[in-house]
Amino acid sequence: MKRTFFIIILLLTSVVAWGAKRLPSWMNELPKAGNSTILYVREAGEGTTLTEAYNQAMLRVFQSTANRLGRPFDINEVDKALAGGNDFQTLSRQYNIPVNKVDQYDEQLKDGTYRVWVLCQVAVSGNVQPQWEELRREGEVNNWTSLAKSAVVPGLGQMGKGYVAEGVMTLGGEVLLVGTGLGCYFMAQQKLDVMNDPTTRYVDWNAARNDYNTLQTVSYIAWGSAAVLYAFNLYRAYAMQPKRVSGVAYAPALMLSPTGLTPGLSLTINL
Repeated sequence: MKRTFFIIILLLTSVVAWGAKRLPSWMNELPKAGNSTILYVREAGEGTTLTEAYNQAMLRVFQSTANRLGRPFDINEVDKALAGGNDFQTLSRQYNIPVNKVDQYDEQLKDGTYRVWVLCQVAVSGNVQPQWEELRREGEVNNWTSLAKSAVVPGLGQMGKGYVAEGVMTLGGEVLLVGTGLGCYFMAQQKLDVMNDPTTRYVDWNAARNDYNTLQTVSYIAWGSAAVLYAFNLYRAYAMQPKRVSGVAYAPALMLSPTGLTPGLSLTINL
């Protein structure tokens, strides 16, 4: 019994850990450049929209790069150019400030505003053509991936975007509704067997019929509610903005011990 309970807990932990959001590695430690012509810069911006937060983060990257290269840079002028529809690649060529965006990380704050972190490669000096390098994108939370997760296990996509409580409640609600529907369905079949039994007295047959109708109605309501919750779960998994997870994330793992491999938990601290 204890072993069965431990296996169930381990499986549930695995589901939560699979859905748990992982911060990109560059959020904790900047990558090391593979050549001497570039370096990596990480900046953050905040705003009422994702675009506003992203623009603020990139402006900070451009400003720090311009200062490093000794290039004139008017942040107000660039801000107006962005409002006029110019993109950062155009501005990079216009101001001769070599910047190559590699990755970004978005999060929605508790007050409804947004914060965007960007990772960029920037030129080390102004008289050397930078040699950009490829960097594998890590930790990106994709809307379609979240949708696929929630299609397989309701609530898993929400967990992956940092809404663990909502994901667990969604999964629990689906299990409860589907379980209620199945339970009522099978009990209704038992009542139907009583009704089909030729030896059943009329009083018992009439009671069985009333119970059958009630159980059928409850099962239809439960299954219909489960379908609505499932559809809403898919919408939330796709549409919601990811938020940063802080605290301790845990996942099942096999640990080395003097006697061999033993099951355990690995911990990751996100600050």
